[in-house]
Amino acid sequence: MKKTNFLLTTMMLGLSVSGLTQIALADDINGNNSAEITINGSIGKLDNTNPDTNIPEGSDEWINVTVDTVTAFHTTTASAHKNIESADYNIVNNSGRGVAVTLNKMEGTPKYVDTLAIEAKGNDLVEAPKKTNLVANNALVDLTSSAVWMRLANKDGRLNIEDDAASAYANSAKFFYTGTTTASLPTNVNETAAKEDYKLTLKFTSIQKDGTTIGVTP
Repeated sequence: MKKTNFLLTTMMLGLSVSGLTQIALADDINGNNSAEITINGSIGKLDNTNPDTNIPEGSDEWINVTVDTVTAFHTTTASAHKNIESADYNIVNNSGRGVAVTLNKMEGTPKYVDTLAIEAKGNDLVEAPKKTNLVANNALVDLTSSAVWMRLANKDGRLNIEDDAASAYANSAKFFYTGTTTASLPTNVNETAAKEDYKLTLKFTSIQKDGTTIGVTP
């Protein structure tokens, strides 16, 4: 099973780089006509697994997720190929910050799939992710306005970096698919499986160190 280490925002996506800043300190310049400013630059990838790294809160540079990106579902012989199920797949947050996971987009053409939903499970999750339809009534569900589906703690199990004890929440979960097929199936369904392929895009957004604020503060 293919596993991909994600440093950015979606399942099956490319790389984007945010500007980085150090913590700012201010001095009062009073009765003097000049000031020296220290510039601490960093060129290259910073350690986003360390909660103390000076990466701006909410930045995509905090995203560091490992997720199974090749998944599958199948029908069951016992249900006469009416029921859809799947194996369990993994998603793990490796970052020094928590991460919010949103179901962002579903692509494909339903033919024999009537309903298809994604579910998730795990111990000590921040909250139980809701079962969410990806296909309903033999049509794709529009996910563009979806709310956050899942929140995972940082690699140490903390959501609020300063207040939470280690392992207070889960930094990983398992996801899987359930569903049903249409009333009209191929006549040879008991001998040959018909393929239906889809692409599901996940969006990852960093949670700030307070454990509540998602993304960059406006």
